[in-house]
Amino acid sequence: MKKTLALLSVTALTLVAFSGCSSALSPQTLTKKVCSSSTISTKQYYDIYINYSGVMDDAIDSILNSPFNLDENNTDKLKTGEQVLVTDFVDTTSLENHSKFGFVLSNSLKDSLINKHNFKVLEAEVSKYFKISGNGLKILSRNSDNMRKTTVAVKRVIAGTYTYTNEELVIFVKLINLKTGIIEGSYARTLPMTCEVIEMLH
Repeated sequence: MKKTLALLSVTALTLVAFSGCSSALSPQTLTKKVCSSSTISTKQYYDIYINYSGVMDDAIDSILNSPFNLDENNTDKLKTGEQVLVTDFVDTTSLENHSKFGFVLSNSLKDSLINKHNFKVLEAEVSKYFKISGNGLKILSRNSDNMRKTTVAVKRVIAGTYTYTNEELVIFVKLINLKTGIIEGSYARTLPMTCEVIEMLH
């Protein structure tokens, strides 16, 4: 009976940890399995469910509660209902999105922005306006004016990127002011690499 209760407790904690809340569960407490798909190797990955919508909800909440947005003296805060530009999630090494995983993340982010925070969302192709430098994601200055012209009243863009190893996946979300190039809010989340993720990446 005690063993059963212990297993239930671990399972409940695992689901909470990856449903979008900020608490984390150590990978050492997770089990691994060989993925059944023939499209990937027989290497073992973590056997855990990740709620991507929950992670994106967490990302938006983090950005809305950033120091910049909570500053009482700031008269230009990001407001719920505002129009924002949203890019697809791309691999940091290529700035391209050819994977199902990137589309799942970007669509989950847009769903959270539209349905839970009432934002007006416009889409943009990340490689046309951004580049990866040693300091991270940067707006291409030669295209930032064009971006503002084509999006009229849009002041900000929410850009998502990810990187991964055999053991973990790291997701980044940044709120960038199109006029100043300043990062007004950011979010990073490290998740264990699972069979589901590795299959969507290939």
